[in-house]
Amino acid sequence: MTSPAETNVEPIRHAVNVEADQSRTFSTFTRKLATWWPVEAIAIEPGRVRDVCLEERVGGRIYEILDDGRERDWGHILRWDPPNLVSFTWEVIQTPTLTEVELLFKPLGPALTRVEMTHKGWENLTPLLMESYLAHHSGWAFILSRFEAQVNG
Repeated sequence: MTSPAETNVEPIRHAVNVEADQSRTFSTFTRKLATWWPVEAIAIEPGRVRDVCLEERVGGRIYEILDDGRERDWGHILRWDPPNLVSFTWEVIQTPTLTEVELLFKPLGPALTRVEMTHKGWENLTPLLMESYLAHHSGWAFILSRFEAQVNG
């Protein structure tokens, strides 16, 4: 049997360039999640999400609010350094070991920012979660393309 440490799965990495300054890009990502996140398809309870909230502090939650008022946690903030970086646990995958998402917001000019996303910790999960890894790999590309369209729109 293969142990989690032997899975040797690389982190998921994606990046987009958006036509906005670093502060606006960071703020749009963290304060307006529900306006660009594809909650109709990618959520704990897709199609039932009324809002997505992020508590702007280390230890703060990221969570969806459902149409019936219930809240479902997506993760908790690990690092909060506006407008440069935010990282959080990713608790959508129900396992004892959490993965981590880190987003870097790098200014490339007065109205251009590169957003670099790394989703790591997959090597700590069992090989049975490979399907989830593959879904997240394509899912993050789609999510960031939605973010890019929202900011550039």
